[in-house]
Amino acid sequence: MTRAPNFVAAIRSTVQRHGDDRWYAFVRAGRGELVEDRYTFAELDARARSVAAWLIEAGWQDRTALLLYPAGLDFLVAFLGCLYARVIAAPSPLPSEDPRGLQRLVGIARDADVRLVLTDEASRDGLAASLVEHGLGHIACVATDSLALPDASAWSAPPMGPDTVAFLQYTSGSTSEPKGVVLSHANLLHNEHAIWTKLGGPSGGTLVGWLPHYHDMGLIGLLIQPLYAALNLAITSPATFVRRPATWLELITRYRADITVAPNFGYDWLLRRLTDAQLAGTDLSSLRIAMNGAEPIQPRTLRAVCERLGPSGFRPDAWMPVYGMAEATLIIAGAGRSQGATIRTFRADELERHRALPSESGIDLVSCGKPLDFDVRIVDPDTLAELPDSEVGEIWLSGGSVASGYWRQEAVSAETFQARTKAGIGPFMRTGDLGFRHDGELYITGRLKDLIIVNGRNLYPQDLEEAALIHPAVGVAAAFTPGSDLDRVVLIQELGMSGLAVEQVPNLAERVQATLAHMFTIPAPTVLFVRRGAVAKTTSGKVRRGHMRAQFLGGTLVPVHTRAGA
Repeated sequence: MTRAPNFVAAIRSTVQRHGDDRWYAFVRAGRGELVEDRYTFAELDARARSVAAWLIEAGWQDRTALLLYPAGLDFLVAFLGCLYARVIAAPSPLPSEDPRGLQRLVGIARDADVRLVLTDEASRDGLAASLVEHGLGHIACVATDSLALPDASAWSAPPMGPDTVAFLQYTSGSTSEPKGVVLSHANLLHNEHAIWTKLGGPSGGTLVGWLPHYHDMGLIGLLIQPLYAALNLAITSPATFVRRPATWLELITRYRADITVAPNFGYDWLLRRLTDAQLAGTDLSSLRIAMNGAEPIQPRTLRAVCERLGPSGFRPDAWMPVYGMAEATLIIAGAGRSQGATIRTFRADELERHRALPSESGIDLVSCGKPLDFDVRIVDPDTLAELPDSEVGEIWLSGGSVASGYWRQEAVSAETFQARTKAGIGPFMRTGDLGFRHDGELYITGRLKDLIIVNGRNLYPQDLEEAALIHPAVGVAAAFTPGSDLDRVVLIQELGMSGLAVEQVPNLAERVQATLAHMFTIPAPTVLFVRRGAVAKTTSGKVRRGHMRAQFLGGTLVPVHTRAGA
Protein backbone atom coordinates (compact mmCIF):
# COMPACT_ATOMS: atom_id res chain seq x y z
CA MET A 1 0.00 0.00 0.00
CA THR A 2 1.42 3.41 -1.02
CA ARG A 3 2.02 5.78 1.88
CA ALA A 4 0.07 9.04 1.59
CA PRO A 5 1.35 12.50 2.69
CA ASN A 6 -1.42 12.72 5.33
CA PHE A 7 -4.25 10.58 6.64
CA VAL A 8 -6.96 12.49 4.79
CA ALA A 9 -5.22 11.77 1.49
CA ALA A 10 -4.99 8.08 2.42
CA ILE A 11 -8.69 7.58 3.16
CA ARG A 12 -9.80 9.75 0.24
CA SER A 13 -7.70 7.53 -2.02
CA THR A 14 -9.67 4.54 -0.70
CA VAL A 15 -12.92 6.42 -1.31
CA GLN A 16 -11.92 7.12 -4.91
CA ARG A 17 -11.24 3.42 -5.49
CA HIS A 18 -14.12 1.90 -3.51
CA GLY A 19 -16.60 4.71 -2.92
CA ASP A 20 -19.64 2.83 -4.21
CA ASP A 21 -18.78 -0.78 -3.34
CA ARG A 22 -17.72 -0.46 0.31
CA TRP A 23 -20.01 0.59 3.14
CA TYR A 24 -20.53 1.34 6.82
CA ALA A 25 -23.66 -0.02 8.52
CA PHE A 26 -24.91 0.91 11.98
CA VAL A 27 -27.34 -1.71 13.25
CA ARG A 28 -30.05 -0.98 15.81
CA ALA A 29 -32.29 -3.46 17.58
CA GLY A 30 -35.91 -2.52 16.91
CA ARG A 31 -39.14 -4.46 17.56
CA GLY A 32 -37.50 -7.86 17.51
CA GLU A 33 -35.39 -7.28 14.41
CA LEU A 34 -32.15 -5.60 13.41
CA VAL A 35 -32.54 -2.28 11.59
CA GLU A 36 -29.64 -0.95 9.53
CA ASP A 37 -28.47 2.57 8.66
CA ARG A 38 -25.96 2.37 5.83
CA TYR A 39 -23.60 4.78 4.08
CA THR A 40 -21.32 3.91 1.20
CA PHE A 41 -17.78 5.26 1.44
CA ALA A 42 -18.75 7.91 -1.13
CA GLU A 43 -21.77 9.03 0.90
CA LEU A 44 -19.73 9.15 4.10
CA ASP A 45 -17.00 11.17 2.40
CA ALA A 46 -19.51 13.65 0.92
CA ARG A 47 -21.15 14.25 4.31
CA ALA A 48 -17.75 14.70 5.94
CA ARG A 49 -16.72 17.25 3.30
CA SER A 50 -19.91 19.22 3.95
CA VAL A 51 -19.17 19.35 7.68
CA ALA A 52 -15.56 20.30 6.94
CA ALA A 53 -16.63 23.13 4.62
CA TRP A 54 -18.88 24.53 7.38
CA LEU A 55 -16.12 24.27 10.00
CA ILE A 56 -13.63 26.09 7.80
CA GLU A 57 -16.11 28.78 6.85
CA ALA A 58 -17.03 29.29 10.53
CA GLY A 59 -13.36 29.78 11.44
CA TRP A 60 -12.76 26.66 13.55
CA GLN A 61 -9.63 25.51 11.73
CA ASP A 62 -6.74 24.53 14.07
CA ARG A 63 -9.00 24.84 17.12
CA THR A 64 -10.24 22.05 19.38
CA ALA A 65 -13.76 20.61 19.12
CA LEU A 66 -15.27 18.24 21.67
CA LEU A 67 -17.27 15.49 19.95
CA LEU A 68 -20.19 14.19 22.04
CA TYR A 69 -22.41 11.77 20.12
CA PRO A 70 -24.45 8.67 20.82
CA ALA A 71 -23.33 5.53 19.01
CA GLY A 72 -23.95 5.77 15.29
CA LEU A 73 -22.57 7.13 12.05
CA ASP A 74 -23.18 10.82 12.89
CA PHE A 75 -20.07 10.69 15.06
CA LEU A 76 -17.93 9.32 12.23
CA VAL A 77 -19.19 12.02 9.87
CA ALA A 78 -18.27 14.74 12.39
CA PHE A 79 -14.90 13.16 13.18
CA LEU A 80 -13.96 12.94 9.51
CA GLY A 81 -15.27 16.47 8.99
CA CYS A 82 -12.88 17.72 11.68
CA LEU A 83 -10.03 15.76 10.12
CA TYR A 84 -10.81 17.17 6.67
CA ALA A 85 -11.02 20.73 8.06
CA ARG A 86 -7.86 20.58 10.20
CA VAL A 87 -9.95 20.96 13.33
CA ILE A 88 -8.58 19.10 16.36
CA ALA A 89 -11.28 16.66 17.44
CA ALA A 90 -11.50 15.37 21.03
CA PRO A 91 -13.97 12.44 21.17
CA SER A 92 -15.64 11.78 24.52
CA PRO A 93 -18.67 9.85 25.82
CA LEU A 94 -21.99 11.56 26.33
CA PRO A 95 -22.53 12.18 30.07
CA SER A 96 -25.66 10.01 29.95
CA GLU A 97 -23.61 7.01 28.76
CA ASP A 98 -20.91 7.15 31.45
CA PRO A 99 -21.39 7.80 35.20
CA ARG A 100 -18.22 9.89 35.14
CA GLY A 101 -19.19 11.48 31.83
CA LEU A 102 -20.04 14.99 33.04
CA GLN A 103 -16.91 15.23 35.17
CA ARG A 104 -14.86 13.96 32.24
CA LEU A 105 -16.55 16.38 29.82
CA VAL A 106 -15.79 19.40 32.01
CA GLY A 107 -12.21 18.25 32.58
CA ILE A 108 -11.51 17.77 28.87
CA ALA A 109 -13.21 21.05 27.93
CA ARG A 110 -10.93 22.95 30.30
CA ASP A 111 -7.79 20.98 29.54
CA ALA A 112 -8.14 21.36 25.76
CA ASP A 113 -9.50 24.93 25.88
CA VAL A 114 -12.57 23.77 23.96
CA ARG A 115 -14.74 26.45 22.34
CA LEU A 116 -16.94 24.15 20.22
CA VAL A 117 -18.99 21.04 20.98
CA LEU A 118 -20.29 19.00 18.07
CA THR A 119 -23.21 16.70 18.82
CA ASP A 120 -26.61 15.59 17.50
CA GLU A 121 -29.97 17.35 17.77
CA ALA A 122 -31.31 14.98 20.43
CA SER A 123 -28.37 15.71 22.77
CA ARG A 124 -27.70 19.39 22.10
CA ASP A 125 -30.05 21.15 24.53
CA GLY A 126 -29.12 18.95 27.49
CA LEU A 127 -25.42 19.39 26.80
CA ALA A 128 -25.76 23.16 26.39
CA ALA A 129 -27.54 23.39 29.75
CA SER A 130 -24.83 21.30 31.44
CA LEU A 131 -22.12 23.51 29.99
CA VAL A 132 -23.80 26.63 31.34
CA GLU A 133 -24.28 24.98 34.75
CA HIS A 134 -20.54 24.28 34.99
CA GLY A 135 -19.40 27.72 33.92
CA LEU A 136 -18.74 26.73 30.31
CA GLY A 137 -21.52 28.70 28.65
CA HIS A 138 -18.98 30.30 26.29
CA ILE A 139 -18.70 26.99 24.41
CA ALA A 140 -20.82 26.81 21.24
CA CYS A 141 -22.93 23.65 21.08
CA VAL A 142 -23.77 22.65 17.49
CA ALA A 143 -25.91 19.75 16.23
CA THR A 144 -24.41 18.60 12.93
CA ASP A 145 -27.43 16.50 11.95
CA SER A 146 -29.74 19.56 11.86
CA LEU A 147 -27.21 22.12 10.61
CA ALA A 148 -27.66 23.82 7.23
CA LEU A 149 -24.46 22.51 5.68
CA PRO A 150 -22.76 23.66 2.46
CA ASP A 151 -22.52 21.32 -0.50
CA ALA A 152 -19.62 18.89 -0.32
CA SER A 153 -18.08 20.55 -3.38
CA ALA A 154 -17.50 23.71 -1.28
CA TRP A 155 -14.75 21.92 0.63
CA SER A 156 -11.15 22.56 -0.23
CA ALA A 157 -8.50 20.62 1.67
CA PRO A 158 -6.36 22.87 3.90
CA PRO A 159 -2.61 22.21 3.95
CA MET A 160 -1.81 19.14 6.05
CA GLY A 161 1.45 17.30 6.60
CA PRO A 162 2.66 14.30 8.59
CA ASP A 163 3.18 16.42 11.74
CA THR A 164 -0.22 18.13 11.61
CA VAL A 165 -2.27 17.28 14.71
CA ALA A 166 -5.05 14.89 13.72
CA PHE A 167 -6.97 14.63 17.01
CA LEU A 168 -6.68 14.23 20.77
CA GLN A 169 -7.27 10.77 22.21
CA TYR A 170 -8.06 11.19 25.88
CA THR A 171 -6.81 8.31 27.96
CA SER A 172 -9.35 6.26 29.86
CA GLY A 173 -7.92 7.14 33.26
CA SER A 174 -7.40 3.67 34.74
CA THR A 175 -4.55 4.90 36.95
CA SER A 176 -4.87 8.70 36.77
CA GLU A 177 -6.97 11.54 35.44
CA PRO A 178 -7.47 11.43 31.64
CA LYS A 179 -4.80 13.12 29.56
CA GLY A 180 -5.07 14.19 25.92
CA VAL A 181 -2.68 12.18 23.74
CA VAL A 182 -1.65 14.32 20.75
CA LEU A 183 -1.85 12.16 17.64
CA SER A 184 -0.55 13.37 14.29
CA HIS A 185 -1.39 12.34 10.74
CA ALA A 186 1.92 10.44 10.68
CA ASN A 187 0.90 8.51 13.82
CA LEU A 188 -2.41 7.52 12.24
CA LEU A 189 -0.80 6.47 8.97
CA HIS A 190 1.83 4.40 10.76
CA ASN A 191 -0.58 2.60 13.09
CA GLU A 192 -3.37 1.97 10.62
CA HIS A 193 -0.77 0.51 8.25
CA ALA A 194 0.51 -1.68 11.11
CA ILE A 195 -3.03 -2.93 11.79
CA TRP A 196 -3.61 -3.56 8.08
CA THR A 197 -0.36 -5.52 7.91
CA LYS A 198 -1.27 -7.56 11.00
CA LEU A 199 -4.63 -8.40 9.41
CA GLY A 200 -2.76 -9.81 6.44
CA GLY A 201 -3.07 -6.83 4.10
CA PRO A 202 -6.72 -7.48 3.15
CA SER A 203 -8.18 -5.86 0.05
CA GLY A 204 -11.74 -6.56 1.11
CA GLY A 205 -13.90 -8.26 3.73
CA THR A 206 -16.15 -7.21 6.60
CA LEU A 207 -15.34 -6.08 10.12
CA VAL A 208 -17.95 -6.34 12.90
CA GLY A 209 -18.00 -4.86 16.40
CA TRP A 210 -19.68 -2.80 19.12
CA LEU A 211 -16.89 -0.84 20.82
CA PRO A 212 -17.45 2.80 21.86
CA HIS A 213 -16.21 5.33 19.31
CA TYR A 214 -14.47 7.46 21.95
CA HIS A 215 -12.16 4.61 22.99
CA ASP A 216 -8.85 4.16 21.12
CA MET A 217 -9.61 0.55 20.18
CA GLY A 218 -13.10 1.48 19.01
CA LEU A 219 -11.98 4.53 17.03
CA ILE A 220 -8.64 3.43 15.54
CA GLY A 221 -9.17 -0.32 15.32
CA LEU A 222 -12.85 -0.47 14.49
CA LEU A 223 -14.17 2.76 12.95
CA ILE A 224 -11.22 4.09 10.97
CA GLN A 225 -9.42 0.94 9.83
CA PRO A 226 -12.10 0.06 7.21
CA LEU A 227 -11.58 3.40 5.44
CA TYR A 228 -7.85 2.74 5.34
CA ALA A 229 -8.06 -0.95 4.37
CA ALA A 230 -11.16 -0.87 2.12
CA LEU A 231 -13.21 -3.10 4.46
CA ASN A 232 -16.94 -3.04 5.06
CA LEU A 233 -18.01 -2.33 8.64
CA ALA A 234 -21.12 -3.39 10.54
CA ILE A 235 -21.39 -2.08 14.10
CA THR A 236 -23.94 -1.84 16.86
CA SER A 237 -23.90 0.27 20.02
CA PRO A 238 -22.15 -0.77 23.24
CA ALA A 239 -25.53 -0.44 25.00
CA THR A 240 -27.12 -2.93 22.58
CA PHE A 241 -24.26 -5.34 23.17
CA VAL A 242 -24.54 -5.05 26.96
CA ARG A 243 -28.32 -5.58 26.88
CA ARG A 244 -28.15 -8.47 24.43
CA PRO A 245 -24.62 -9.77 23.70
CA ALA A 246 -25.98 -12.31 21.22
CA THR A 247 -26.46 -9.39 18.80
CA TRP A 248 -22.69 -9.49 18.24
CA LEU A 249 -22.88 -13.08 16.98
CA GLU A 250 -25.94 -12.25 14.89
CA LEU A 251 -23.98 -9.50 13.13
CA ILE A 252 -21.10 -11.88 12.40
CA THR A 253 -23.58 -14.38 10.98
CA ARG A 254 -25.67 -11.87 9.03
CA TYR A 255 -22.75 -10.03 7.40
CA ARG A 256 -20.42 -13.06 7.07
CA ALA A 257 -17.81 -11.10 8.98
CA ASP A 258 -14.13 -11.87 8.54
CA ILE A 259 -12.84 -9.87 11.51
CA THR A 260 -14.06 -8.79 14.92
CA VAL A 261 -12.39 -7.01 17.82
CA ALA A 262 -13.14 -6.60 21.53
CA PRO A 263 -11.52 -6.48 24.97
CA ASN A 264 -11.43 -9.64 27.06
CA PHE A 265 -14.37 -8.53 29.21
CA GLY A 266 -16.56 -8.40 26.08
CA TYR A 267 -15.99 -12.06 25.34
CA ASP A 268 -16.58 -12.83 29.03
CA TRP A 269 -19.88 -10.92 29.03
CA LEU A 270 -20.98 -12.75 25.90
CA LEU A 271 -20.36 -16.12 27.54
CA ARG A 272 -22.13 -15.06 30.73
CA ARG A 273 -25.34 -13.94 28.99
CA LEU A 274 -25.55 -16.14 25.89
CA THR A 275 -28.36 -18.73 25.89
CA ASP A 276 -28.53 -21.96 23.91
CA ALA A 277 -31.57 -20.62 22.06
CA GLN A 278 -29.67 -17.50 20.98
CA LEU A 279 -26.71 -19.58 19.84
CA ALA A 280 -28.88 -21.85 17.70
CA GLY A 281 -28.60 -20.94 14.02
CA THR A 282 -25.46 -18.84 14.57
CA ASP A 283 -22.76 -19.42 11.94
CA LEU A 284 -19.31 -18.11 12.84
CA SER A 285 -17.42 -20.06 10.18
CA SER A 286 -16.63 -16.90 8.19
CA LEU A 287 -14.65 -15.40 11.09
CA ARG A 288 -10.91 -15.65 10.49
CA ILE A 289 -9.66 -13.08 13.03
CA ALA A 290 -10.97 -12.37 16.54
CA MET A 291 -8.79 -9.70 18.13
CA ASN A 292 -8.63 -9.59 21.92
CA GLY A 293 -6.86 -6.68 23.62
CA ALA A 294 -7.11 -3.39 25.56
CA GLU A 295 -6.89 -5.19 28.93
CA PRO A 296 -5.29 -8.35 30.38
CA ILE A 297 -6.23 -11.38 28.27
CA GLN A 298 -7.38 -14.33 30.34
CA PRO A 299 -6.55 -17.88 29.16
CA ARG A 300 -9.79 -19.02 30.79
CA THR A 301 -11.76 -16.75 28.46
CA LEU A 302 -9.99 -17.94 25.31
CA ARG A 303 -10.61 -21.57 26.16
CA ALA A 304 -14.23 -21.00 27.18
CA VAL A 305 -15.04 -19.15 23.94
CA CYS A 306 -13.62 -22.00 21.87
CA GLU A 307 -15.64 -24.54 23.83
CA ARG A 308 -18.90 -22.58 23.73
CA LEU A 309 -18.72 -21.21 20.20
CA GLY A 310 -16.77 -24.00 18.52
CA PRO A 311 -19.91 -25.92 17.46
CA SER A 312 -21.08 -22.71 15.73
CA GLY A 313 -17.92 -22.48 13.65
CA PHE A 314 -15.53 -20.47 15.83
CA ARG A 315 -11.99 -21.76 15.20
CA PRO A 316 -9.19 -21.55 17.80
CA ASP A 317 -6.78 -20.24 15.16
CA ALA A 318 -9.01 -17.17 14.73
CA TRP A 319 -7.74 -15.76 18.04
CA MET A 320 -5.40 -12.80 17.67
CA PRO A 321 -4.29 -11.49 21.08
CA VAL A 322 -3.00 -7.93 20.74
CA TYR A 323 -1.37 -5.30 22.92
CA GLY A 324 -1.64 -1.56 22.50
CA MET A 325 -2.35 1.79 24.11
CA ALA A 326 -3.51 5.30 23.23
CA GLU A 327 -0.01 6.77 23.61
CA ALA A 328 1.13 4.55 20.72
CA THR A 329 -2.03 5.40 18.69
CA LEU A 330 -3.27 1.84 19.25
CA ILE A 331 -1.58 -1.45 18.31
CA ILE A 332 1.95 -2.30 19.50
CA ALA A 333 2.12 -6.09 19.20
CA GLY A 334 -0.10 -8.90 17.99
CA ALA A 335 -0.17 -12.62 17.32
CA GLY A 336 0.28 -13.82 13.76
CA ARG A 337 -2.71 -14.36 11.49
CA SER A 338 -4.08 -17.94 11.80
CA GLN A 339 -1.60 -18.55 14.63
CA GLY A 340 -4.22 -18.53 17.35
CA ALA A 341 -3.43 -17.80 20.97
CA THR A 342 -0.16 -18.95 22.51
CA ILE A 343 -0.67 -19.74 26.18
CA ARG A 344 2.40 -20.62 28.25
CA THR A 345 2.71 -21.58 31.90
CA PHE A 346 5.35 -19.88 34.06
CA ARG A 347 6.48 -20.59 37.60
CA ALA A 348 4.58 -18.35 40.01
CA ASP A 349 7.46 -18.02 42.47
CA GLU A 350 9.83 -16.91 39.70
CA LEU A 351 7.34 -14.33 38.38
CA GLU A 352 7.29 -12.88 41.89
CA ARG A 353 11.04 -12.36 41.44
CA HIS A 354 10.41 -10.74 38.05
CA ARG A 355 11.71 -13.76 36.14
CA ALA A 356 9.72 -15.74 33.57
CA LEU A 357 10.57 -19.44 33.79
CA PRO A 358 8.37 -21.87 31.82
CA SER A 359 6.95 -24.72 33.86
CA GLU A 360 4.34 -27.46 33.73
CA SER A 361 2.42 -25.80 36.55
CA GLY A 362 2.07 -22.20 37.68
CA ILE A 363 0.49 -19.12 36.11
CA ASP A 364 -0.81 -19.19 32.54
CA LEU A 365 -0.03 -16.11 30.45
CA VAL A 366 -1.16 -15.25 26.93
CA SER A 367 1.43 -14.09 24.41
CA CYS A 368 0.63 -10.81 22.66
CA GLY A 369 2.79 -11.87 19.74
CA LYS A 370 5.72 -10.02 18.25
CA PRO A 371 5.96 -6.22 18.32
CA LEU A 372 5.11 -4.58 15.03
CA ASP A 373 7.16 -1.71 13.62
CA PHE A 374 8.47 -0.60 17.03
CA ASP A 375 11.74 -0.66 18.92
CA VAL A 376 10.70 -2.35 22.17
CA ARG A 377 12.93 -2.59 25.25
CA ILE A 378 12.31 -4.20 28.65
CA VAL A 379 13.76 -1.89 31.30
CA ASP A 380 14.19 -2.08 35.07
CA PRO A 381 11.92 0.80 36.22
CA ASP A 382 14.19 1.61 39.15
CA THR A 383 17.71 1.35 37.70
CA LEU A 384 16.70 2.09 34.06
CA ALA A 385 18.97 -0.76 32.95
CA GLU A 386 17.86 -2.84 29.97
CA LEU A 387 16.85 -6.38 30.86
CA PRO A 388 17.43 -9.57 28.87
CA ASP A 389 14.71 -11.87 27.59
CA SER A 390 12.60 -13.66 30.21
CA GLU A 391 13.11 -10.96 32.83
CA VAL A 392 10.14 -8.80 33.81
CA GLY A 393 10.46 -5.04 33.56
CA GLU A 394 8.70 -1.97 32.25
CA ILE A 395 7.94 -1.96 28.53
CA TRP A 396 9.54 0.98 26.71
CA LEU A 397 9.09 1.66 23.02
CA SER A 398 9.74 4.02 20.14
CA GLY A 399 8.39 4.15 16.61
CA GLY A 400 6.25 6.04 14.14
CA SER A 401 3.01 5.40 16.05
CA VAL A 402 4.26 6.91 19.31
CA ALA A 403 2.59 10.26 20.04
CA SER A 404 4.52 13.46 20.61
CA GLY A 405 3.11 13.86 24.11
CA TYR A 406 0.10 14.96 26.14
CA TRP A 407 -1.80 18.12 25.27
CA ARG A 408 -0.33 21.08 27.19
CA GLN A 409 1.35 18.88 29.82
CA GLU A 410 5.05 19.40 29.15
CA ALA A 411 6.42 17.95 32.39
CA VAL A 412 4.36 14.74 32.25
CA SER A 413 5.06 14.43 28.52
CA ALA A 414 8.82 14.68 29.05
CA GLU A 415 8.69 12.06 31.81
CA THR A 416 6.63 9.65 29.70
CA PHE A 417 7.83 10.21 26.13
CA GLN A 418 11.49 11.25 26.55
CA ALA A 419 12.88 8.43 28.69
CA ARG A 420 16.41 7.17 28.25
CA THR A 421 17.99 3.97 29.50
CA LYS A 422 20.87 3.83 31.94
CA ALA A 423 23.17 3.61 28.91
CA GLY A 424 21.69 6.81 27.50
CA ILE A 425 19.76 5.14 24.67
CA GLY A 426 16.51 6.84 23.67
CA PRO A 427 14.20 8.60 23.66
CA PHE A 428 11.58 5.98 24.49
CA MET A 429 7.99 6.13 25.64
CA ARG A 430 7.42 4.54 29.06
CA THR A 431 4.24 2.47 28.87
CA GLY A 432 3.80 1.90 32.61
CA ASP A 433 3.13 -1.76 31.76
CA LEU A 434 5.20 -4.65 33.09
CA GLY A 435 6.13 -7.51 30.82
CA PHE A 436 8.84 -9.64 29.31
CA ARG A 437 9.94 -11.22 26.06
CA HIS A 438 10.06 -14.97 25.58
CA ASP A 439 10.91 -16.65 22.26
CA GLY A 440 10.65 -13.22 20.64
CA GLU A 441 7.08 -12.67 21.79
CA LEU A 442 5.76 -10.11 24.27
CA TYR A 443 3.92 -11.05 27.46
CA ILE A 444 2.17 -8.50 29.69
CA THR A 445 2.15 -9.17 33.43
CA GLY A 446 0.40 -6.04 34.73
CA ARG A 447 0.60 -2.32 35.45
CA LEU A 448 3.60 -0.97 37.30
CA LYS A 449 1.43 1.25 39.53
CA ASP A 450 -0.88 -1.65 40.41
CA LEU A 451 1.83 -4.07 41.54
CA ILE A 452 1.04 -5.61 44.94
CA ILE A 453 4.01 -6.22 47.25
CA VAL A 454 3.34 -8.53 50.19
CA ASN A 455 6.17 -9.54 52.52
CA GLY A 456 8.65 -8.53 49.84
CA ARG A 457 6.92 -10.59 47.14
CA ASN A 458 5.61 -9.13 43.89
CA LEU A 459 2.02 -10.09 43.05
CA TYR A 460 -0.08 -8.98 40.11
CA PRO A 461 -3.61 -7.88 41.01
CA GLN A 462 -5.26 -9.43 37.96
CA ASP A 463 -3.98 -12.85 39.10
CA LEU A 464 -5.75 -12.47 42.44
CA GLU A 465 -8.87 -11.08 40.78
CA GLU A 466 -8.99 -14.00 38.35
CA ALA A 467 -8.45 -16.56 41.12
CA ALA A 468 -11.35 -15.04 43.08
CA LEU A 469 -13.86 -16.11 40.41
CA ILE A 470 -14.82 -19.28 42.27
CA HIS A 471 -18.63 -19.09 41.95
CA PRO A 472 -21.12 -17.88 39.28
CA ALA A 473 -22.46 -15.29 41.74
CA VAL A 474 -19.16 -13.39 42.00
CA GLY A 475 -17.81 -11.15 39.26
CA VAL A 476 -15.27 -8.45 38.52
CA ALA A 477 -12.95 -7.53 41.37
CA ALA A 478 -10.28 -5.01 42.37
CA ALA A 479 -7.27 -6.13 44.41
CA PHE A 480 -4.84 -3.74 46.08
CA THR A 481 -2.83 -2.97 49.20
CA PRO A 482 -4.41 -0.20 51.30
CA GLY A 483 -2.54 2.87 52.43
CA SER A 484 0.79 2.22 54.12
CA ASP A 485 -0.15 -1.31 55.23
CA LEU A 486 1.75 -2.96 52.39
CA ASP A 487 1.56 -6.48 53.81
CA ARG A 488 -2.22 -6.54 53.69
CA VAL A 489 -4.40 -7.23 50.65
CA VAL A 490 -7.95 -6.03 50.06
CA LEU A 491 -10.26 -7.54 47.44
CA ILE A 492 -13.44 -5.73 46.46
CA GLN A 493 -15.63 -8.03 44.38
CA GLU A 494 -19.04 -7.68 42.77
CA LEU A 495 -21.75 -10.09 43.93
CA GLY A 496 -25.00 -11.02 42.23
CA MET A 497 -27.67 -12.61 44.41
CA SER A 498 -29.45 -14.46 41.62
CA GLY A 499 -29.54 -18.14 42.63
CA LEU A 500 -27.74 -17.37 45.89
CA ALA A 501 -29.41 -17.40 49.32
CA VAL A 502 -28.55 -14.59 51.75
CA GLU A 503 -27.27 -17.07 54.32
CA GLN A 504 -24.75 -18.41 51.74
CA VAL A 505 -22.95 -15.07 51.36
CA PRO A 506 -20.68 -15.30 54.48
CA ASN A 507 -19.55 -18.77 53.46
CA LEU A 508 -18.80 -17.60 49.91
CA ALA A 509 -16.72 -14.70 51.23
CA GLU A 510 -14.80 -17.12 53.44
CA ARG A 511 -14.14 -19.38 50.43
CA VAL A 512 -12.84 -16.48 48.33
CA GLN A 513 -10.58 -15.41 51.19
CA ALA A 514 -9.26 -18.94 51.75
CA THR A 515 -8.68 -19.48 48.03
CA LEU A 516 -6.49 -16.39 47.71
CA ALA A 517 -4.60 -17.06 50.94
CA HIS A 518 -3.84 -20.62 49.85
CA MET A 519 -3.04 -19.99 46.18
CA PHE A 520 -0.73 -17.04 46.80
CA THR A 521 0.56 -17.97 50.27
CA ILE A 522 -0.42 -14.63 51.76
CA PRO A 523 -2.21 -13.56 54.96
CA ALA A 524 -5.97 -13.91 54.50
CA PRO A 525 -7.12 -10.82 52.57
CA THR A 526 -10.02 -8.61 53.51
CA VAL A 527 -12.93 -9.43 51.16
CA LEU A 528 -15.70 -6.93 50.52
CA PHE A 529 -18.64 -7.95 48.36
CA VAL A 530 -20.37 -5.06 46.59
CA ARG A 531 -23.37 -4.89 44.30
CA ARG A 532 -23.07 -5.49 40.55
CA GLY A 533 -21.59 -2.46 38.79
CA ALA A 534 -19.99 -1.02 41.94
CA VAL A 535 -16.41 -1.82 40.90
CA ALA A 536 -15.36 1.23 38.91
CA LYS A 537 -14.05 0.72 35.39
CA THR A 538 -12.70 2.91 32.63
CA THR A 539 -14.56 3.48 29.36
CA SER A 540 -12.63 0.50 27.96
CA GLY A 541 -13.60 -1.80 30.82
CA LYS A 542 -10.35 -1.74 32.83
CA VAL A 543 -10.73 -1.92 36.60
CA ARG A 544 -9.91 1.40 38.29
CA ARG A 545 -8.00 -0.05 41.22
CA GLY A 546 -6.72 3.33 42.42
CA HIS A 547 -10.27 4.66 42.54
CA MET A 548 -11.50 1.62 44.45
CA ARG A 549 -8.60 1.96 46.90
CA ALA A 550 -9.55 5.61 47.47
CA GLN A 551 -13.17 4.63 48.12
CA PHE A 552 -12.09 1.96 50.57
CA LEU A 553 -9.79 4.29 52.49
CA GLY A 554 -12.35 7.10 52.40
CA GLY A 555 -15.11 4.91 53.81
CA THR A 556 -17.47 5.59 50.90
CA LEU A 557 -17.97 1.97 49.86
CA VAL A 558 -21.31 0.35 50.65
CA PRO A 559 -20.48 -3.36 50.88
CA VAL A 560 -23.05 -6.13 50.75
CA HIS A 561 -20.84 -8.17 53.04
CA THR A 562 -17.38 -7.79 54.57
CA ARG A 563 -15.03 -10.49 55.81
CA ALA A 564 -12.02 -9.07 57.65
CA GLY A 565 -8.55 -10.30 56.80
CA ALA A 566 -5.79 -11.62 58.95
